[in-house]
Amino acid sequence: MTSEPEPIRERAFHLFARAIARSDPGRLEAWVELGLTMTQLRVLFLLRTADGASAGAMAESLKVTPSTLTRIVDRLVRQGLIRRETDDGDRRLVRHFLSASGASTVEELERSGRARMNEVMDRLSAPQLERLVAALEDLTTAQAAQEADELSRVEA
Repeated sequence: MTSEPEPIRERAFHLFARAIARSDPGRLEAWVELGLTMTQLRVLFLLRTADGASAGAMAESLKVTPSTLTRIVDRLVRQGLIRRETDDGDRRLVRHFLSASGASTVEELERSGRARMNEVMDRLSAPQLERLVAALEDLTTAQAAQEADELSRVEA
């Protein structure tokens, strides 16, 4: 798969980066106003779908070290965006949950992001949107395969 000519890869990289940067400038400003880093946002969005996750599970999912995750979680707890609770079944296990403020923050960021992207997608024809979806599916499939390869090398 690495036989693709470099100019097309460069063009793909440039267009993808530009699309991401332009996708929602208001959302980026909101992140800055909240004082959140990209990794902190990833933790919040992870907990939105995996509420009650352990630190180990979050670190593995986000591909960060447990100590890095602990520092991130400490900051988010101080900001009142997440809370920790000891697991009732295993007192050694600490679970992490979005606080009401954290859930509200994630919902607002997602709502504004969706609104912006809907406006952009309204400018695409149905065939263009279908091609976009197919390309994004191909990209996420390739990413998943790459992550699996990386994980198998680490475990070997």
